[in-house]
Amino acid sequence: MNRILLLIFVLSLTACSSTNTSVVADIPPVTELLSNHAFEDAPTINEQQIFDLPKYERDKFLAFYHNALAQGVRPDKAIFKYLENRLDNFTYDGETLTAKESLTRNEGNCISLAILTQAYASLAKVDTTFIEVGTMPVFRKNKDTILISNHFRTKLLAPEKPLQPGAFVILRAGTVVDYFPAQDSFFINNATYQDLVSKYYANKAVDALISEQFNQSYSLLKRALYYRPYHPELINIAAVLHRRSGQTEQANTIYQYAVENHFTSPNLLSNYLLVAKSQSDSSLISRLESLLESNVSTPFDKIQLAQRAIDKGQYKKAIKQLEEVIYETPYIPEPYFELAKLYNTQGNKEKTEQFLAKAVEKSSDPEKRALFQAKRDSIPRGNAHK
Repeated sequence: MNRILLLIFVLSLTACSSTNTSVVADIPPVTELLSNHAFEDAPTINEQQIFDLPKYERDKFLAFYHNALAQGVRPDKAIFKYLENRLDNFTYDGETLTAKESLTRNEGNCISLAILTQAYASLAKVDTTFIEVGTMPVFRKNKDTILISNHFRTKLLAPEKPLQPGAFVILRAGTVVDYFPAQDSFFINNATYQDLVSKYYANKAVDALISEQFNQSYSLLKRALYYRPYHPELINIAAVLHRRSGQTEQANTIYQYAVENHFTSPNLLSNYLLVAKSQSDSSLISRLESLLESNVSTPFDKIQLAQRAIDKGQYKKAIKQLEEVIYETPYIPEPYFELAKLYNTQGNKEKTEQFLAKAVEKSSDPEKRALFQAKRDSIPRGNAHK
């Protein structure tokens, strides 16, 4: 799973999405706003090193692959079969790794496995596309950091077939490699190879940022921006990096650049909103809250809106928003959990129990289910509030 991070003020990489922003030619990239004088370049690996495989592994894979083709197996399915065998004892780990590191350690996250799949696909000269599928977050606090999980799927494309005159392909056949399937997931966006490479560097930049290795984070972020120079989530990382390294004024400049040029996402706007609140800028707060209302694209965004309404004491509005999420995506547990928390605050134990039970029922993630069940078990048994 792709690690998306909310740093202090809601930093997120909403992962693998490809932001198809129509970039005006005269808008400078955010790299021109980075405080280059405040950071030193640190060593980073290059693109090829991300996907490199040891020679013994290349030979082993190609032998399997060509043998499968000789038996009539389609190329994309041959890679899938190899992955199934190779990853039988693979362990999920939150760290983003190169292809070689994943093989050596026999573990990795969703991006790590997408990288490994791409490495095999490149050897076999099989085309790929990628899909970002969001999963609602399991929160883990790390100092002032919240970790969120997102899901990244690879589609290994089947060979193109000759078309009859006048015919066209709507959807190319292929095999979807879904590393950590989850019931409570939702489509975010299509993604490309460039998104995958950018995501590797972005995740490593965030890891370095958490560890306060600011020079390393800066260098990795520049790598990520090379592939996606106008991506809102990378701009968000740039602003947080500057703020956490003591360059508050430049962080604000970066946020202003994002808003003025419409390179925004709900995460970036939420981040900027907390900065505005810390500075008691009522005009900016109002503007950002308005932008957030109109920048909702995923169930998680809608739940965040409801959480903000709850913070303001707007309970009816929050209930309506959460009920809308349930109507649109009834299979995810988080809106039920948020409603349970809201009703618990109001002292309505009956509805608290009802919605916690639903959250447990809807969760396919063992960690989430355990969290929701623990909350449910903590409710005092007795007369419920009607």
